[in-house]
Amino acid sequence: MAFMTLLPTLLHITITMVMKNIFIYSLDEIQYEIWVFPGIVILISILSTYSVIYRDLFNLRIHKKAFIPITLAPYSKPYLVIAILISAIIESLLYGSIAMIILSFFLPQALHWSAYAFIPIYSFIFLLLFGNLVLTFSILVERISSFLFLTIILFFFIIFGTGIIVEFEFYPKLLGMILSYNPFSMVLSELRGFLFFDQINLIFIAVPILVALGWTWFNGYILKRKLKQ
Repeated sequence: MAFMTLLPTLLHITITMVMKNIFIYSLDEIQYEIWVFPGIVILISILSTYSVIYRDLFNLRIHKKAFIPITLAPYSKPYLVIAILISAIIESLLYGSIAMIILSFFLPQALHWSAYAFIPIYSFIFLLLFGNLVLTFSILVERISSFLFLTIILFFFIIFGTGIIVEFEFYPKLLGMILSYNPFSMVLSELRGFLFFDQINLIFIAVPILVALGWTWFNGYILKRKLKQ
């Protein structure tokens, strides 16, 4: 409960209240507090997803606890990967939903009710991608120090490379173009396009979903090869 209530407030104070003095409006003339709102909600969900997958997969595997008996259950490895992934996402969406309620009190104006319905839907797609990336690290990495190092790099990329807090137009042109077309950025860009301009780009929805589904199968495959079962 402390995590669910304090984290949104902390992120609002340390990110939104600081950045809004630099970027008062987005390039599309949207107040920064409103523009960044979906990104902060997704960021909170990301932190929850990471902690759950670390607990349920990497920690159990690296310390040789209950993970091997779990993998010997009569279920396929892709099924096991999906179970870990979906359970993590469901828990994370709960955190994200509570964060939306708390952060809404800090907004200068109320969002349309549809925002509170569609942010969790797009968050689910984003978390499918992020969860699969953490699962890949959890399956392949053998040392805790290496896992923590990759985690630091991962969060730098998520915060600064997906458009969560800064628009890509502020980056060098080529770098901004490359970052804007990665699957993570597509989800967040499409979410903001829908919330603020009522625009839907099916390609920006389909590509992340297809990547996430293929990545889930790949994680099941490498888990099977890793365990030699």
